Amino acid sequence: MGSCTFNDYTIVKGNARDAYNDLCEDARYENGHQQGYSGDIQTTTGWRDLTDVAPRYGTKAFDKWENDCLDNDKYVEKGGDAGCVEITGTAFKKLKERRGLKGRKGYKAFYFFGWARD
Repeated sequence: MGSCTFNDYTIVKGNARDAYNDLCEDARYENGHQQGYSGDIQTTTGWRDLTDVAPRYGTKAFDKWENDCLDNDKYVEKGGDAGCVEITGTAFKKLKERRGLKGRKGYKAFYFFGWARD
């Protein structure tokens, strides 16, 4: 067994816990409700909010920071928690538009990444 990286985002009417639970449920549905290691977010032990330490989502600085986190087990470890960053600003507006949620209130977007067991 090994580990592989994953990343995914979701828009929810709720908080990061709701977003994490939705992504885990989607991954279980996609892979079947199997025991074992599928290489998706549901194999993590939880999530860790990294919004305060991350550069703005959607920038080159964010991509470099995410790669550094994964390469050096910084904030996210293999077989541990996923990293979570709230998506705000222009990136959030664009994601809402793509999902047909433009102008709707109460939604938040979250990006999760990390090491999943496979």
